[in-house]
Order: sequence, then structure tokens, then C-alpha cells
Amino acid sequence: MSYAKLEEVAEDLRKILPTVPGSNGFRIDARKVLEQTLPKAGYNFHVDDTLQECAGFTVPLDFLVVLREDVYDGLAQENVFSRSTVIHELCHIVLDHAVTLQRGPIGAHEFFEDSEWQAKALTAAVMMPIEACRLAASAHDLAQICGTSPTAAQYRLDRLIKAGIIPPKPAPTGLF
Repeated sequence: MSYAKLEEVAEDLRKILPTVPGSNGFRIDARKVLEQTLPKAGYNFHVDDTLQECAGFTVPLDFLVVLREDVYDGLAQENVFSRSTVIHELCHIVLDHAVTLQRGPIGAHEFFEDSEWQAKALTAAVMMPIEACRLAASAHDLAQICGTSPTAAQYRLDRLIKAGIIPPKPAPTGLF
């Protein structure tokens, strides 16, 4: 699935996701997504304190999302990693990935055909909508607005600027 198609999917998906009050509709409330939105769609979640290999995974055929305990606990503090993990697993569901545990290559395929690449790209588009990217003065600003990491925000801005979707951000000014 192309970036353009993922942007369309993200725009449609954001319309049904809860946002954090006072965020101008930009910051997705990942805890409500996990505890309310997914159950309304027929999905259950399970917190597992024995997970070590990954932060979470989805079993679409069982309508189940499993999260490591510290990831779930981090949702209460709006932890960036916890928030992005929940949205990432939601994206696997939306993209209808039948198998999400396979993260290595199965035969030759293009990067955009990879389920992990698709879920990561959709996660970025859902968590950092184009309108927020236009309004943000910098990657740090975007990270604060949308509740993501500055690294993810910088990558998102760079990709949108390179694609000509948003204009470049002015260089920061100041004493240093």
C-alpha cells in the first residue's frame, strides 16, 4: 500500500478515534482506543507480564490485542512508546494483516508490501495528521502537539516535506 493510500486510510480512521481533551483533536487517546474503541469493534485486549520479545502483538483471527504489562501501564501516563504501540496494533487490524508476528522477509517483496512497514507508516499518519504537521513549527512542536517522540515527528516532517505535501519548516532562531 502506498504512502498516499495510507494517508487516506489515516484520515478516515482519525474520524472515529477518541482524542485527548484540549489537544484540538490532534492527540489520539490511546488508552480509550484500547479500552473502548477496540472492544466496540469486537476486539479484546490482554495484558501479559511475561512478554519479553515484543511490546505487543495482534491476533486478528482471535480478535485479540496483547500488550506487555509495562506498555499498558504507560498508557495512564501518556507514555509515547505505549501510545504508539497501541496505535500500531490498531493499524495492523485496520490493514487486515492476518499475520503480524512475521517481521522478517518471506521471499522477495517491496518494502511497501511489508506488513510492519505499512503498520509503522499508518501509525505515523494516524498519530501525526498532515494538518498538525502543517501547523507545527518544528519536530519538537509536532511531538508535543501529537504525543509522539521527537524522532518520529522529525521523520514524519522530513517525509512530508520531501513529498512536497508540506513546505519546509524555517530554521530555528535564537541564541544558540
